[in-house]
Amino acid sequence: MAKKAKIAQNLFFLLGLLALGIMIYKIGIDSIWHDIRETGWWFVPIIGLWGIVYLLNTMSWHLIIQDGSPEAKNVGFLRLFKLIISGFAINYITPFGLMGGEPYKVIELQPTLGIQKATSSVLLAAMMHFVSHFIFWMVTIPLLLFLVPVLSGTVELGMIFSSATSFLLLLWAYRVYTRGGVDRALILGSRLPFVGHRIRSYRKQHQDKIDQMDFLIADLYRNRKKDFIISLLLEMLSRFLICVEVLLMMRAIGWPVTFGKSLLIESIQSLVANLLFFMPMQMGSREGGMIIVYGLLSIPISYGVFVSLCKRIREIFWTVVGVALIKVRHN
Repeated sequence: MAKKAKIAQNLFFLLGLLALGIMIYKIGIDSIWHDIRETGWWFVPIIGLWGIVYLLNTMSWHLIIQDGSPEAKNVGFLRLFKLIISGFAINYITPFGLMGGEPYKVIELQPTLGIQKATSSVLLAAMMHFVSHFIFWMVTIPLLLFLVPVLSGTVELGMIFSSATSFLLLLWAYRVYTRGGVDRALILGSRLPFVGHRIRSYRKQHQDKIDQMDFLIADLYRNRKKDFIISLLLEMLSRFLICVEVLLMMRAIGWPVTFGKSLLIESIQSLVANLLFFMPMQMGSREGGMIIVYGLLSIPISYGVFVSLCKRIREIFWTVVGVALIKVRHN
């Protein structure tokens, strides 16, 4: 098992180096250097802000894992902090979002927690992250009504659809929190062509382990509601803290915006990026979201391009850190 984990670790590390090279090549060294000079020392708080965001994500995940069991006590906070940064870096550079970072976390935690608890804790942390997004969109997208004097019918329809979809996703998340979702996901997967028979066979052979994972997922909400609420609030706080990044970037180029506008900018660009989740490194999706929201707010589109590039430079920094941390040994 240790050998397989080492192979997987090296694979993620090499994938990260390759993706970083592609990202830097696509953006261009000249563009990166120009944006760094334009932003100047503002990059210090911008990059530091994400250290706090990752810290909040780690606190949320640590609370989920610490259920009082002996094995949970062996998972240190700094180890989780390392996995959070590396996991987000891997998710960022791989297509389909969670195709890399979450399996990496499970592999890293499996020797300490066992496969069932490692998987359930990673799934719960991912769910907290998703649900914080859904709540964030429901709260911030209606700001369009107050910040944009006249909305087109298309924009209003999109706003209603986004809010309604977020609400339905929250209902789905509630079902997972109360009943678990691994078994249900496998049942749905067994109906897929080509791979369905393999999923059915896996489910039949490992039903006990699957039931245990669903029990562990549901246990947090059923029996540890205080931990559940605090964990979700920490994720929500990280969502709103991210919006400060837009304030800092716009301040750097001498066009200050209100916190309400920064909420809307972050909300719409993240919504568009998540709708196009299959794009590795969110290439093109974020820029599209920026063009939409900056146009709605009557802010020059060129500033939206600037903010998007600043975000990519910040992501390059933390992706480099995350990929490097993959090779760091932990106790």
